[in-house]
Amino acid sequence: AFYNFVVALVPRQERMGALQSSNCSSAASDGGSSSSSSSIRRRVTVQTDTDHLPPIWVILGPPGSGKGTYADWLKKRFHLVHLSTGDLAREAAQDPANEELRRIMNAGELLPDSLIIDLLQQRLVKLSAVSRAAGGQRPVTTALLLDGFPRTETQAQLLDEALQPVSLAVRIHLADKHILAKLRGRRMCKECGNGFNTVGIDEDGVVMPPILPEGTTQAQIEADATGVEPLRCTCGGLLGRRKDDDPAVAAFRLEKHHATEGPVVEFYKKQGVLLEHHVKRGLEDMEGLAKVMEGYLQQRARDATAAAVALTGQAQLRSKL
Repeated sequence: AFYNFVVALVPRQERMGALQSSNCSSAASDGGSSSSSSSIRRRVTVQTDTDHLPPIWVILGPPGSGKGTYADWLKKRFHLVHLSTGDLAREAAQDPANEELRRIMNAGELLPDSLIIDLLQQRLVKLSAVSRAAGGQRPVTTALLLDGFPRTETQAQLLDEALQPVSLAVRIHLADKHILAKLRGRRMCKECGNGFNTVGIDEDGVVMPPILPEGTTQAQIEADATGVEPLRCTCGGLLGRRKDDDPAVAAFRLEKHHATEGPVVEFYKKQGVLLEHHVKRGLEDMEGLAKVMEGYLQQRARDATAAAVALTGQAQLRSKL
């Protein structure tokens, strides 16, 4: 609703001009990234219609911090299209021809930038086609919410240059020890894809109870933990663990994340679009986070409208000279 309100008042060209003026950054690109990002930008521009792309939001945080759960809730709360690069990659990995992709994912390694951009590009082409088919000038959603990308400053720069500047970045904080505990208990339904967790946390001000299928008993939890019999989803499907939830793989992924997180956070902090959220009660935190985001979006809408009005006034003044 906030985005559509701004769109109704501000032509896209003026809106983007104001955004670029307020978000310009002097950060230098990494060696060699300029030409690669230009190449990606040209490729995306040819195949997508950015006039039909809504604002881009990103959700940041360590693997296993609950980004996917937060993203799923925020998707419903703000009417977003949620694009998880992890889900896109897992979907692509089902293709027998993508053996190298499966190897990278099972080892917990970061996916190459070019591969992630290609996966996003393919999905954005479909979204822009849906918007054009709807016949409207406005996007068909409030925003695109990216989960799992960008992970590096170079990726953040590529995203801005290839598509459009990110208008909101939400950073999720959760301690590694709590993440590793939750990953040990994470279970996914092999039939419907619903997620659960057999581990509860209650320490350091963090209270996150287990998330279990209705009617699950302690005996069933113990049987699942010892490998005697897996739990079943409410739909009846068997629950299983993801290969990248292996403790050694999870610790490796966290180490990789911490090595690259700082520059990404600073990139969005300098642009003035970063919101920080410290997990305390998991799902119970959601409404409080939503209110903070609403306040931020309202202020951004006011700022964008004021900037666009100022630009229109300057243009009218120049036309009279």
